[in-house]
Amino acid sequence: MLKRVLIVDDIDFILEFERKIIETLGQELSVQIDIDSANSVKESLIKISKTTYDAVIIDMNLPDGSGVTIAKAAREKNEDTHTAALTIASDTYEENSKYFDAFLKKPITPNTYKMTLTKLLYL
Repeated sequence: MLKRVLIVDDIDFILEFERKIIETLGQELSVQIDIDSANSVKESLIKISKTTYDAVIIDMNLPDGSGVTIAKAAREKNEDTHTAALTIASDTYEENSKYFDAFLKKPITPNTYKMTLTKLLYL
């Protein structure tokens, strides 16, 4: 079984943290998970235009715009794509919760991240 995940954050350290958690989850569940990453809304939209993702985990506040734009684009491309907001700003998420299947509040623990991703990917 192959799953495709896009992670979006403007901080490379957070992307690396997420990547390691996803890789660990894939190993634990014996599931192949292809991981793409992006640092901006623009880069995310390009990747979404080229690839269909099973899940997209998005920082809400990016230097070039809102994570809501990314969630909308992912859902427009494929209504089966599941999205999660990863942010410190819960009020921003609450205002736009209809575009997301889950909310992850920074700072996030690896176990919480894994549980949420497992639900997003139906594993």
